Amino acid sequence: MDDRPQQANSVSGAAGGPVVQTGAHYGDTYIGTTPVRVPREIHPLTGEFVNRDRERTRARALLAHSDGKPGSKIVMFTGLPGVGKSATARHVAGEVDAYPGGELFVDLGKLRGPDGVAVSDALADCLRSLGVQEKVLPSTFAGRAGLYQTWTSGSPVLVLLDDVAEPAEVEPFVPKAPGSSVLVTSNRRLSDLLLDEASVVEIDPLGDEAGSELMQAMCGARRAEQEPAAMRELAGLCGGFPEMLRIMAAALRAHPSLPVAELVAENRADGSQLTSPFTVAYKMLPPEAAELYRRLGLVPVGDFDLDLVRAAAEVPARARRVLVALLDAHFVVDDGSGRYRMHDLVRAHARACAEQHDSAESRAATLRRIVRHCLHRAAFADLAILGRGRLRITDHAELLAGQEQPFTGERAKQDAMSWMDAERATLAAVLRSAVDGGLHRAAWQLAEAMTALYVNRRYLLEWVATTELGVRAAELDERPDAVARLRSFVSRALTDLGELARAEAELDAALPRAEGLGQPRLLASVWELVGRYRDATGRSATAVEAYGQALELFVAAGDLRGRAFVTYFLGCSLDASGEHRRALETLHEALRLIRDVPDERMAGRALTGIGVAHAGLGELDAANDVLHEAISVLIAGEDHYYAAQARERLAEVAAARGDVALQRDNLRAALAVHESFGGPRAADLRAELERLG
Repeated sequence: MDDRPQQANSVSGAAGGPVVQTGAHYGDTYIGTTPVRVPREIHPLTGEFVNRDRERTRARALLAHSDGKPGSKIVMFTGLPGVGKSATARHVAGEVDAYPGGELFVDLGKLRGPDGVAVSDALADCLRSLGVQEKVLPSTFAGRAGLYQTWTSGSPVLVLLDDVAEPAEVEPFVPKAPGSSVLVTSNRRLSDLLLDEASVVEIDPLGDEAGSELMQAMCGARRAEQEPAAMRELAGLCGGFPEMLRIMAAALRAHPSLPVAELVAENRADGSQLTSPFTVAYKMLPPEAAELYRRLGLVPVGDFDLDLVRAAAEVPARARRVLVALLDAHFVVDDGSGRYRMHDLVRAHARACAEQHDSAESRAATLRRIVRHCLHRAAFADLAILGRGRLRITDHAELLAGQEQPFTGERAKQDAMSWMDAERATLAAVLRSAVDGGLHRAAWQLAEAMTALYVNRRYLLEWVATTELGVRAAELDERPDAVARLRSFVSRALTDLGELARAEAELDAALPRAEGLGQPRLLASVWELVGRYRDATGRSATAVEAYGQALELFVAAGDLRGRAFVTYFLGCSLDASGEHRRALETLHEALRLIRDVPDERMAGRALTGIGVAHAGLGELDAANDVLHEAISVLIAGEDHYYAAQARERLAEVAAARGDVALQRDNLRAALAVHESFGGPRAADLRAELERLG
């Protein structure tokens, strides 16, 4: 029999968890328990949700765990504030199969303070949701991170991390169990996270139709039917941002008697409510990036290249590096072709920030840099396209002193044309900003430079609009020579548009101004344009008189270019009046002079005139050959508008020779050009092709 005292373990009362007997014990002990419940914290959406089919499909595919790779999947939804990242992520979470280990939701934005996010506190919340008792929660970040890994190592867990600002905010929450997933929403791109093989789903603003659909769904069909146009306009003001759409819808629901049109007017007058979601992201930018953001808000377009970014920047040499922070924050989007975009609402916010934080002089200096950059580049393009011999009121020697020509080499003209064509909306917007900002000299000089594009690509309405701004600026700058040049030259666009009364009025205003300035070349150019207007209106006899005036002045001024071009127009006028043989001789003389200039665009046009004169004389084979040559010359120089004119003349010759196939081919090619330029001639060409069958 054992005489030692009998020992027994007993516990009085009720035990709510494991009971451990131990002897001497040192250090901390953490005791897990089976969770009372599996957390389901990603609540389903209760509000309206539209579109996002493409983004949801991609996200579901990325979460499928079908590639055989171990570890957790990380899918990041990224985009501008208010664009709908969180709603899309929650929607996706509700569409995938349930995760046995549960769903955890962490709103890092709510936990973010002046010193960053309290990640340790967020981990503690997750551990509580998983079933860890308060009294055994580790007090350190390392302890909580380790315990989180333990608790998420069994069954797959889905975690939604909302409003992440740094990659370091993600790593502690990645579950250890195979088959787990993490959904991340962020206003930033989080490049380091991408290096860790996270997948990205870009969330862009909704399109107009989807935005209107969401607005109507939130306001109700009855409200939408009462003011459909105003409702669409209000949705458009929101720019496709669901958060802004909800703000506006909430205002309408809170005030049933508030007219939608009145709400539209309020937000057009003061758009701060529509841009408020961007403020938090703006405050998180580094100071240099915030400054560039404000500068870009002063650029009058939302689509620009890196050179314009540099022009707007305070320190151009650092612009590319600083731009990365704006790309990371989605304030600027790189479209992959060397161009960058800012959404209209983002630009409005950036501009408002500039008005709030920067002095009027600082903003004016930014505008001056932007205008100066565009003017210099456009002036260089003008020189590359039309050569130095062209009549210009702008003193290029003074304007471009110390600047380097960016368009060089064999393709200088084509490169300059392509640049000016691609940037024409930017140039027009900068021109308007220059006028509004009191930069009158730069404004009319830019308007003059832009005509180098318009005489080749025939954007007639734009030509008229930019000229009107240029004339206003030239008058304010007290430059009657620039006024006369711009007003006379725009008569070409107005004539082609069929606005003959306006064209004549511009010439009537320009001629007396030019006569009183003592500038022979300017007066000669106005007479030339008078002759071209008279030709276009069927007054060839008086056109010849105007060309005679112009020739006399150009010869006296020693202007070979002006003499060559007017000789060409004189030849065309003679041909139109039926003097085909004399026209042919004059056009051959014009071609010789033009090749001495030289100018391949005008050489192609002279060849076209020669072909037409041959046709007038019944010499169809010669006409056919010369017109083919003209088309080749013009296409080689990418002078497509004038190539289209030559094709129309060749179609007429083909019709006279009974070659319907050649006629149809050339009409189709001419139609394609006029359609691309938006000119009125396209309708006539379509009708002609229909008649051919």
